[in-house]
Amino acid sequence: MDKKKHSSLLKWLKGHNQLAKSWMMVTVAMAFISGLFLLAQAALLANILNQLIIEQTPKSELISSFVGLALVVCLRAAISWARELTGYRAGEIIRLHIRKLILDKLHSLGPATIQGKPAGSWASLVLEQVEEMQDFFSRYMPQMSIAVLLPLIILVAVFPINWAAGLVFLLTAPLVPLFMALVGMGAADANRRNFKAMQRLSGHFYDRLRGLATIRLFDHADKETEQLYAASDDFRRRTMEVLRMAFLSSAVLEFFTAISIAITAVYFGFSFIGELDFGHYGVTISLFTAVFVLVLAPEFYQPLRDLGTFYHAKQQAIGAAESIVNFLDAEPEVNHQESKQPI
Repeated sequence: MDKKKHSSLLKWLKGHNQLAKSWMMVTVAMAFISGLFLLAQAALLANILNQLIIEQTPKSELISSFVGLALVVCLRAAISWARELTGYRAGEIIRLHIRKLILDKLHSLGPATIQGKPAGSWASLVLEQVEEMQDFFSRYMPQMSIAVLLPLIILVAVFPINWAAGLVFLLTAPLVPLFMALVGMGAADANRRNFKAMQRLSGHFYDRLRGLATIRLFDHADKETEQLYAASDDFRRRTMEVLRMAFLSSAVLEFFTAISIAITAVYFGFSFIGELDFGHYGVTISLFTAVFVLVLAPEFYQPLRDLGTFYHAKQQAIGAAESIVNFLDAEPEVNHQESKQPI
């Protein structure tokens, strides 16, 4: 797929965002609130460990901190649940709209066009390919804003405490989306080929199922079995191609995230043994600072990793959108007998 076609399909998908803009905004707002609770959770956990290990504070004096930590964890879980609901609602509204566009187009094209393709192909277009857009609208689109918002919140909290750790976060963060884009460049084409193979398989299977009596009558069961096996094997190979790209993308994201977190942990380790003496604004690095930053380190990269995971959903949606857009742009077939002018 060329870049112009890719851009036009992505523009067509994003053009439907206005239908569920309010739900997407609520999803992003939920993520922002969850990020604030994340800071509170990390601070409470770091304070508890610092009090128990360094200050040797009795556990009975930290009951309020433990209760506060449990409350924050429960609130974050509830917000995450609400965020999933609002995201799903956004995708549902847009999916229903796109499916209505397809059904209206089918009605306008008329029976002649419908009979030109197997019923399984139409079922795949209306059902499977529309459903494949759910994650794009419910997860990927809100995650584009969340992937910027949450790391920014964490950087604002980390830099005043330790600028060295904040600098590590800031410098390594662009690596995740960069390699995500490099790995996922061919995902749209792979998904497009997969959807076409699925359409062929659906139409082939449905037509043979309807003509099962005729196939048996002419003793073509073995031949049709071989053809069906070939079509299903082609679909299997294309599906595995898509999965291979998805797993490769996830592996790359995990690799660079692990390296970034390891660099931060090594910095604090060498600082505690006196080998490194920078990044602390003239104040000795405490256990509270180290734990606070290290708890936030995986969460800093998590929105970017989620964006990488949902990037595959973007390519999947683009692959599904190609057939839908081509169908919606199709012109109705004209009955030439009726269109002839009298002499």
